[in-house]
Amino acid sequence: MAAGAVLIAGGTTGVTFAAETGHTAAAAAYLPTVDITSNFAVVATTHPDTVGCNGYNVTGTGTSTGKPVTSATWTQQEVVCTATLPGKYDIKGTATMTEADGDKLVISYSLTAPLTSDTMVYPSGTFKILNGAGSYAFVSGSGKMTARVNLLDHGHVSSTLLGDIQYTG
Repeated sequence: MAAGAVLIAGGTTGVTFAAETGHTAAAAAYLPTVDITSNFAVVATTHPDTVGCNGYNVTGTGTSTGKPVTSATWTQQEVVCTATLPGKYDIKGTATMTEADGDKLVISYSLTAPLTSDTMVYPSGTFKILNGAGSYAFVSGSGKMTARVNLLDHGHVSSTLLGDIQYTG
């Protein structure tokens, strides 16, 4: 009987410790320092390499909000290829977010999405902070990027950046 009481007490202690450890881990959850949503319109033109790329040159303009960029214009240039990765869109681009005071944050990104007959495409991948100006003059960082594209509505594209920024200067 005493052995059973020890096991029960030991079991309760273990559960309590596990619950406390879980709570501590949750309290230390990841909080990104980059959390930006951009909404923009794009214009796509045929890429000149119809064999090696077989895709599009895409430019876009719109707005970005979040952190660390609170309100900025978004401009982008990208190449979307359908021949470089079998069965996928291969998207490589750069974007600049410019705040009203002239502060700029420049990123590069690499995204992929399955080639599909659906009109909705959801590219995902990574971004890297290349450089900046003003308060972003000495920064680096990276993270995940996702986008939402309706191939029939180029006026309403969106993207989300989630990651980290480090101030190195």
